[in-house]
Amino acid sequence: MTNIGIVGGLGHVGLIQSACLAKLGYKVIAYDIDMEKVKTIMKGEMPFQEQGLTELVTEGLNNNTLSFTSEISDLAEAEIVFICVGTPALPNGKSDLSHVYSAVDQIARNRKKNCIAAVKSTVPIGTSRKLTEYLKDNNLSDKVTMVSNPEFLREGTGVKDFWEPDRIVIGAESKEAANKVKQLYSPSEVPVINTTWENSELIKYASNAFLATKISFINEISQLCEDVGADIRVISKGIGLDPRINPHFLQAGIGFSGPCLDKDLNSLINQFKEKQKKPLILESALQVNEQQRASVVEKLQKHLENLRDKDIAVFGMAFKAETDDVRSSHSLPIIRKLLSLGANITVNDPWVKSPEQGRISEAEVAGVEWISSPYRAAKDKDAVLLQTAWQEYENLDYKKLCAEMKKPLVVDGRNLFNREEMESHGIVYVGVGI
Repeated sequence: MTNIGIVGGLGHVGLIQSACLAKLGYKVIAYDIDMEKVKTIMKGEMPFQEQGLTELVTEGLNNNTLSFTSEISDLAEAEIVFICVGTPALPNGKSDLSHVYSAVDQIARNRKKNCIAAVKSTVPIGTSRKLTEYLKDNNLSDKVTMVSNPEFLREGTGVKDFWEPDRIVIGAESKEAANKVKQLYSPSEVPVINTTWENSELIKYASNAFLATKISFINEISQLCEDVGADIRVISKGIGLDPRINPHFLQAGIGFSGPCLDKDLNSLINQFKEKQKKPLILESALQVNEQQRASVVEKLQKHLENLRDKDIAVFGMAFKAETDDVRSSHSLPIIRKLLSLGANITVNDPWVKSPEQGRISEAEVAGVEWISSPYRAAKDKDAVLLQTAWQEYENLDYKKLCAEMKKPLVVDGRNLFNREEMESHGIVYVGVGI
């Protein structure tokens, strides 16, 4: 049985990787530097919500195929160690690789024999090669062999994505190391790309950058739709039926956000600039995304004029449905802008009932009131702003919602609601590109 180590084992990628590999029968030890978090998960309390994950973790613990530790030395016997630590953005857009370097260094210094360090963290192109040089310079190259194995898990469907991947990408100079990583995964019919470190690292960035660009493209078209009387929903359907385009990521709205797309796009732009290249399309994708966020505030201003002392209910704090992650969400800058204009904000989210649940600090949303019911959140409000496409909101009773509000105005940032039905109940409906 192959022994597996996970560094960053309580993060989104690390915990899913740990639990799913344990389910496959491997002996997995997940390491996290935070001892309190380790103690918490050993009690069965998950650090975040992810469909199907609690059951997998519980099963792994009960079967003794999964364990957790806050001691890096406990990974000394692992044959393959996955690096799943964060690479947050620095103020200049660069990726902070300090956690990645620290992880590789600690792994190497706590071993007697060689292991494979497979980097799942999103890292700039050339990182695996530089890490190999770092190990060589510190006389540690006999302890660790570097492999790039980027993750493609989506928050909210991460477990499903592990079991049903579109592809597996492995970058390595050692064919033996690449094959060992490849053999861990199932099912066998999934396409596997065995390639270089640099190709593997860039595949991850290019994938996220393309998705971000596709979102910004349809959002830019939605801006024209509003001026010419077209319906972006029909436009999206019409172009999405072309198999060269497909309908995925063609839903107009507030724009992309969350812990990956924005960060990775900024990092890739920075990597272009370091090579004295100008990434015109990528920079434009970011600019359009900022315009979309600003546009929902402008729509509120158009209908309410001065937002000072206006009472606004915000539906949705998580960056997308089926997750409790508010970090780097579009909701935060939009709410901060509304507050700066003097509005009073009440928020509701099906999974996020407090800043702590959204993994943000109280200071980031100071002055915001949290309400557990969307109808109570909308009570006596001048407007409702929908930010996250939760199914719970799609199923709202429009008549009841209208009755609760002071002014029946809904700005739908996700085109989730039925415009005609809302208007039939006396609600002023404002969508995106419709």
